[in-house]
Amino acid sequence: MKEKIKLIVVLLFIIIIAGFFIFKSKTKVETGVKGNSDVKVPNLVLYDQYGKEHNLEEYKGKVVVINFWATWCGYCVEEMPAFEKVYKEFGSNEKDVIFLGVAGPKSKENLNNVDVEKEEVIKFLNEHKITYPNLMDESGNSFSEYGIKAFPTTYVINKNGNLEGFVSGAISEEQLRKTIEETLKK
Repeated sequence: MKEKIKLIVVLLFIIIIAGFFIFKSKTKVETGVKGNSDVKVPNLVLYDQYGKEHNLEEYKGKVVVINFWATWCGYCVEEMPAFEKVYKEFGSNEKDVIFLGVAGPKSKENLNNVDVEKEEVIKFLNEHKITYPNLMDESGNSFSEYGIKAFPTTYVINKNGNLEGFVSGAISEEQLRKTIEETLKK
């Protein structure tokens, strides 16, 4: 009898794990707009880790990938090398695709922001050799405006400056590349 119970527990465990991997492998970019690409996204005007200002409105005519993340988020850290690689493949923000990370460092004005202080975020980026621009939202406003409830969350914005799709959770290198290529064709 004990052997049957052990066998059932092991089988249930295997089924649960298999279900998790099947679900994760089917993750795709959700549009939430069902064929309508007229959904405006909030503008971002923030400075990156290099002190350069980025204004989302200035990137109309290009595909923009915005990734909201945190240093303590394991999935965020896992996907960062893929973002770095694809960022370089698509021209390091010098061509038709713009990559922007968005971090939410704590500040004197906003002690409840989602991450460590700005200097620690920059140190983290340097240690992980992340060179694509990462905007420092010390106010937390962009996290609210974009409705960020999970990390990482990635938005893809089309050439017209409208929402093409988003992923709440990690995105694979292949999914990222495919989504960008499809959006560039539109």
